[in-house]
Amino acid sequence: MWMLTNLQMSAPDRSSKWRPFSVPAVRRQGRPGIAPDLSHIVQLSAPVLPELNFHIVAQYSRGSDMNGEFGAKDDTFSNRAPAASMSVTSQRNFSGPLAVENPNMAAAPVSPVSPGTQWARPNPHSNPQSTPNNSKTSQYIDKITSENDRLRRELRAEKAAREDETTRIAAAKTKAEDSRAELQHLQVLAETNARAIERKDRKLEEMKALLDAEVHRRKVAEGRAEEALKMLGDTRSETQRQLATAYEMKQLADTQLETARDGFKRMTEGYEKKIKHISESMNELRKQRLGDSDKIKRQAVVSDQLHHEMSRTVRSKGALINLMEEYKKEHRKDMDHLVQEARKLKDALPAKEREADRLVQQLEETRDKMKWVMTQHQRQQDPCVLEQCPQQQRQSQQRQQGYK
Repeated sequence: MWMLTNLQMSAPDRSSKWRPFSVPAVRRQGRPGIAPDLSHIVQLSAPVLPELNFHIVAQYSRGSDMNGEFGAKDDTFSNRAPAASMSVTSQRNFSGPLAVENPNMAAAPVSPVSPGTQWARPNPHSNPQSTPNNSKTSQYIDKITSENDRLRRELRAEKAAREDETTRIAAAKTKAEDSRAELQHLQVLAETNARAIERKDRKLEEMKALLDAEVHRRKVAEGRAEEALKMLGDTRSETQRQLATAYEMKQLADTQLETARDGFKRMTEGYEKKIKHISESMNELRKQRLGDSDKIKRQAVVSDQLHHEMSRTVRSKGALINLMEEYKKEHRKDMDHLVQEARKLKDALPAKEREADRLVQQLEETRDKMKWVMTQHQRQQDPCVLEQCPQQQRQSQQRQQGYK
């Protein structure tokens, strides 16, 4: 009863009646994609009940007894002006089912705290059989009681409808949050896929750059190998030329040695002949001239000179032989160094070629895998039954075999 006496109806509700709650209208008030405030929805959807005039009922109740008869008061009370008619609210439109009116429900107790705890006594005025001759006050009381019950039912229906609307709004808000979370999840997945594709593209670019660098290194190595081979050929030609020159010099030295040996032999033979002749002459001279010592001394001097010439010739021959040995050693060292460099270059080329072949094979495998993934993705977007497209599958298998 306290709730009904303190609720007032606003001016727009009196003039245009209460309109039902509309969720799309509330959604149009807010921003798109954001659930409206529930307090604002409750303020918009909550009806304002009219102010009921219970003073007239109190006057009638004070002037009458339980049997519907007026008490013995002064005449002024009996001559009082008729009370104003009770304000009755018009039929209200609301969202939710209406309770079925029952005459027996008029006797239900009303309490601001709990409807079933107070006013447990039955209302004798509500039963027309108990009081056959009801007074006008009792009729007013019954009418007010029935109106109060009806308003209570409407209030309960309004509360139930409001709770339903709140539940639906909460469910819609939850669904919107779920949709928003799903959208964020899909956006995160899309960004993750884009980053993965970018990483694969960067990896492919890096592998292409490595392949280009390896091709460049291989070309440079081949150029260096060609230059080394060219230098080796030039060195070999120069060495052969020097060796031919050395052979010619050796032959010339041998010829000179033979010539010198022959000359020395001829000279030795001549000298021997001369010595023999001189000895014979000396013997003859000794026999002839025992005192001719000067001739003997001159002959000794000539012999010493010849011996010195022979020793100088022998030393020249030894020097030539030593020079030839040193030249052979230096030439052999140069040849060994060139052969080692050629072997190193020859050993390094196959390893680099194998590494380049391995990188090319890995790139081809990566390209085949990416093409296979793209083919599978295209098949998922445009599925094709195995029985309906065998020719296409055979062509794809042939292409994959050709890639391999």
